[in-house]
Amino acid sequence: MQPLRAYFQQVSLDELHEEIKTSRGEGRLGKQAAFSVGLGRSIGIQLKDGNSWRLNATENGIEIDHKINEAKVVISAETEDWKDLVSEAWSIMGLLIQNRVVLEKGSFNHVAAWEAPLQALYNERPIFASDDIRGDFEHEFGLDDEPTEMGNSLRNLGFIVVREVFDKEEIRKMSQEVEARRANATPEDKRSWWATDKNGKEHCCRVTYMNHGSELFSKLAYDRRLLNLAELADEKLYPTPDHGDGVSVVIKVPEVVEGLADLPWHRDCGMGGHPLICPGLNIGIQLDEANERSGQLIFLPSSNQFSGGADVAQRTNKTIGVKAQPGDVTVHYGHTLHVAPPPRESSHNRRTVYVSFHKSDYLEALPQGKGYNDVLFSHGDGRVRTPQERIEIN
Repeated sequence: MQPLRAYFQQVSLDELHEEIKTSRGEGRLGKQAAFSVGLGRSIGIQLKDGNSWRLNATENGIEIDHKINEAKVVISAETEDWKDLVSEAWSIMGLLIQNRVVLEKGSFNHVAAWEAPLQALYNERPIFASDDIRGDFEHEFGLDDEPTEMGNSLRNLGFIVVREVFDKEEIRKMSQEVEARRANATPEDKRSWWATDKNGKEHCCRVTYMNHGSELFSKLAYDRRLLNLAELADEKLYPTPDHGDGVSVVIKVPEVVEGLADLPWHRDCGMGGHPLICPGLNIGIQLDEANERSGQLIFLPSSNQFSGGADVAQRTNKTIGVKAQPGDVTVHYGHTLHVAPPPRESSHNRRTVYVSFHKSDYLEALPQGKGYNDVLFSHGDGRVRTPQERIEIN
């Protein structure tokens, strides 16, 4: 899939790096970038047209020169591919997975550490810090609560939980159809994700496009309750059952050793396309009880306007784990940092149906049936692996 570059702002790489060198690198964002990645670290960028830059983290911010041989991490790319990173048509992870950038020196973790600093420098997006967590907003609501208050919490926290949206019979019907689709899924269909447990057994951990061939899930995307929740967003958003992952279901699996069943701290624009995907809402309908035992969803409050934050999430006690009952729903901006740890008990496997809402540009730019996550299948055997596993295969 190649997104239309017309939807992404194009800039001169020479002018951008000169601006970083002369002003932005020593400003507030440059200092954030330097302290985020760690003083003394550096990354070298070698383009096939001969251009090259080394970004070096110092006490004064990010300094730029052309000494890429002295960089601790070096990546190479075609000029147009690096422009896709700068415009956020693709993320560094999305480009790595597609082999559109090559890691010449260093490790995956070294490159990952530069993701937020590069977004701060290239896209002027501040990096999340502990002081950015907002603790003065409620996150649990009922469906009939005041929309203004719900929208205010969603805006400031990046997520909310809404209780008792669907009744037991509705959840029973969804669960029944989910299990039927799960039983018929195969690793080769490229509409499901698979993971391998410690005993070598493969498990289906996600099914996409549940709405295809299903009257129940086709109607779900236009359910008035979900449309009302989507109206809490600050921009007009539309249901997208025929784009991205369609209406999908996430199935938590215990004791996984291979595959992308337990997403680390991430954003839903992690493969790229931030200007198209964000702000976008994902509404998750809980089919099972969500708690620490079942692999609950955990959010870093207020991270939806920033880059980075995984380091904060790992050390703060202010993350919020979702405790929910069947029929409750979560509503979160895709740019809100979140994680889904594995279930602690094999008898408690959380299943959540997701319906997504996006801007009109998203519907125009992406062909039907396509989405950014499709690149996760690009290694050819039909299985979705972690970025580390994917890069090792290459």
